[in-house]
Amino acid sequence: MRAAWFSIAVIANTVALTLGLVTLRSSTALAPNELSSHPLLDRIKQVDSLDQLYQMRDRLNVELTALPKLQRPQETGALSPYVAIAQLTQRLSRRIRLEEEAEADYRRALELAEQALQTRQTGQATRQALQQEEFLWQAAIAQLNSIPADSVITEQATAKAQEYQQIVEVVADKVDQAESGFLQEIAAATDRPEAIRITLCHIDGECRDFQGDVPPASPASLIKLPIAVALMQKVTQENIDLDSKIYIDPGNFTENANGAKIFVDREYPLREVMARMIKESNNIATNQLIDYIGRDAINQTFRDRGFNTLFVDYKLVGDSTYPANAGSIPNRMTANELTEMMRQIYLFQHPGDEEILDALVGQYDWEFGYAAINELNNKRVHWIGEKLGQNSKVIGTVLAFKVDDERYIMTVTIDYSANQRALRDTIKAVISHILQKGHLVPTGRQLSP
Repeated sequence: MRAAWFSIAVIANTVALTLGLVTLRSSTALAPNELSSHPLLDRIKQVDSLDQLYQMRDRLNVELTALPKLQRPQETGALSPYVAIAQLTQRLSRRIRLEEEAEADYRRALELAEQALQTRQTGQATRQALQQEEFLWQAAIAQLNSIPADSVITEQATAKAQEYQQIVEVVADKVDQAESGFLQEIAAATDRPEAIRITLCHIDGECRDFQGDVPPASPASLIKLPIAVALMQKVTQENIDLDSKIYIDPGNFTENANGAKIFVDREYPLREVMARMIKESNNIATNQLIDYIGRDAINQTFRDRGFNTLFVDYKLVGDSTYPANAGSIPNRMTANELTEMMRQIYLFQHPGDEEILDALVGQYDWEFGYAAINELNNKRVHWIGEKLGQNSKVIGTVLAFKVDDERYIMTVTIDYSANQRALRDTIKAVISHILQKGHLVPTGRQLSP
């Protein structure tokens, strides 16, 4: 401490001496703009505590009091020692105010964190208590993030904010689980809750889910939506014209639904191949696009966008015919990931999303979500797009719909079921909850892809 005082005293005395000499020799006068490069300013920037700033201010005040209030003539452009030290003191005072505000923000963050811990220690794991705890942690993080980047406690505040962020993510998951309780009740009403996955997201990102991060037994044709996304990524990156034609290899033949229009050993525009893959759930088109894009590129697109479970390796198989190079690893997805991917499409977050959206709203299969909304027969609810999937392992859909003027994306799957009625009833139950209880409030918290 004595060494610090000695250093400050030397600096201050040197300032006074130097500026005193200036008053005697105008040829070496200190011009006003030279004050910005004074060594003491660097010293102010390099301090590592508020106490050091206080000590520097006290010493400067002593020097300032001891100097006469002399002002050299204006035409010389020089500063008197008194004015120079007064200006240094003002700059030091501004830095002190910044640090005092930063300290106050830091203390307030600690107080909010303590309140969050007290909320948890009450032992009430109700939705309201969890929401309150989450709010307090987020408020504490906001206080820490408001501390300026050049503060002496910035590093300390950043570390504390990271610590709190890890905590709030756990609490947010608990809030989501508590707020998603109605989905658990809907799943339980089917008598097969272990087989059901439900994810519901407001278009602006607020989500609820039941087993939304657990992959269903199979993606079935729902995997065609991610393949369309990967195609648009390739088209954008390589500047490919969607009207350019690709050849449909006979090796990609498998059985298709009645009315499917893509045939092997012919050429079709890329746009048509993608659109028919979605609209008529065309298996041959899907298999050709897997070859065209490449499995590695498809899965890299998913990784780049944060979808770490989504995976494509296996081509689509109809009734009995396996395509060439069919793959060996089962395709994989989650309801959370598929819902988030659909949400991004409806927000046009990536080039080519408008092409996929056109295909989704032109869907030929209307037995699942579209039929469920028709059965509700409520003028507040409107179907705005869908992709269906069904095979021997799963039945499901990813559905876009509106309630009033609010848009939602919902994914529902049921493992080892062909029960379209159960699927439609689940969809109707979720939408009925929105109608009765009100819209999800878009707070900005999203499910991780």
